[in-house]
Amino acid sequence: MIPFTPLMKHQADTSDEQWLRKCVQVANSIAVPNKAEYLGSLAILGNLIYDSQTLLNIISEETMQHPSITEYTAPLARELGFKQATRKSILEALELRLGDDIAQTFKATVESIDDLQRLELLFRAAVKAENADEFGQALNE
Repeated sequence: MIPFTPLMKHQADTSDEQWLRKCVQVANSIAVPNKAEYLGSLAILGNLIYDSQTLLNIISEETMQHPSITEYTAPLARELGFKQATRKSILEALELRLGDDIAQTFKATVESIDDLQRLELLFRAAVKAENADEFGQALNE
């Protein structure tokens, strides 16, 4: 049940980050045969409601003595890196094609998108866009 604890409601005087850190500490303190798989399950479930970067930071801080946890968290970190790189590429393409003002106009929206496949499509649209309306149309599709 411990891997499910990040999904549980916590006390009002406890922040989300404090709760997540406590969940990881408790999970890390329990003797189980395959600690990495156990903590990996916590990471996967926690990723449903917590920011991936925060989750990975806390797990890596709290589990330094268990490097095999990276077997389970590395795919999350890799996907997060791809998303960040793709967002950056979209904004750079917009800046180069249409100017910094246009890129800044779309920045908040692009940074809020979490679907890697959609980001990849938007990158292609940013490279091809002749004007802000074209990219805006792709963004709304």
